[in-house]
Amino acid sequence: MSRSVVLLGGPDSGKTNYIGRVWPALDAKQGRLQIAQQPDDINFVLEVTDHLNSGSFAPRSEHADARRDFEVIVAEEEGGAKTAIVIPDISGELWLNAVKNSEISSDWMDELRRADGALLFVRVGSDQDVRPLDWVTSKKMMAKLGNGEDPGLATQVMLCELLRFLEVSLADRPDGGRPRVSIVVSAWDMVDVGKFAKGPKAYLEYEYPLLAGRLDDVERLDLLVFGLSVVGGDLKVDPDCRDAVQEGGLEGRGWVAVQNSEGKWERDGDLTLPIAWVIGT
Repeated sequence: MSRSVVLLGGPDSGKTNYIGRVWPALDAKQGRLQIAQQPDDINFVLEVTDHLNSGSFAPRSEHADARRDFEVIVAEEEGGAKTAIVIPDISGELWLNAVKNSEISSDWMDELRRADGALLFVRVGSDQDVRPLDWVTSKKMMAKLGNGEDPGLATQVMLCELLRFLEVSLADRPDGGRPRVSIVVSAWDMVDVGKFAKGPKAYLEYEYPLLAGRLDDVERLDLLVFGLSVVGGDLKVDPDCRDAVQEGGLEGRGWVAVQNSEGKWERDGDLTLPIAWVIGT
C-alpha cells in the first residue's frame, strides 16, 4: 500500500535537511520505522546527506521548480507490514507563493488529497521568518511600502493557511480516524534549557500566537508537536558540532524532542518519530 506523507513549510524551515538526515536513520534500522526495501533512486537524498556529512547544511533550493520526491518502503518493525512512503519535496518558496496567491496548483492539491498525513515545519531563528507588524514598525514599513518594498507575508499567517490546505484536502485514515499532522519545530537545539523544558508547543504560543491558537481550534486533524535537531547543533556557528560531524559522521547525532508519560520533554534519538506517528496505528 502506497502512503504519501507531505512535507510543508516556508523557505528555510528545515524540510530538506530533515529528509537528508532521516534517510540514514531509516537505513540504520534502529528507529520506529525501518527501511524494508532499498529505493530505486535516492540521488537527491544522498546529495543532502553528503552535505550534512561534510559539516554543512544543504543549500536552499527554494527557487527550484523541479520536484524531487523521495520514495522508500518501510516497516514499523523487522519483518512487519511494509508501507511505501512517498515524500514529495515541494519547495518552501512554492508553498509560500501558493499561500500569497490564495491558490494551489492542481498537481499539488492532488498530492495532498492522496496523502495520509503531513509534517508541517517551522524553524527556530530562521532569517526567512517574517513577523507581523506592530504599531511602531508599521509606520516605518508603510513608508517603505511607498517606495515599492514588500514586507512579506507573516510566517504564522502562511503556516495557518498551509494548515487550512491540509484540513480541506487530507483524507480520513483507513480506519476512519482523523488524518494526522506532525508539527515539527526544527533547529530545536538552538533554544535554551528553560524553553526546552516548556516544550515546542509553548514556544509556538509565545512566538506564533496566531498559529498556536489555530492548532487548538483544529478539529478535523489529529496534531502532535515535536522539536527537531537534525545533527544535534548548528553546523553554521558551532565549530565543535561541525568538527564532530566531519570526523565521526551522522550516526548518533540528532534527536527529536518528545513529551514522556510524565509530561516532561526529553530528547529521543529516533529521528523517524514524526513520520512514524503520522502513518502509525
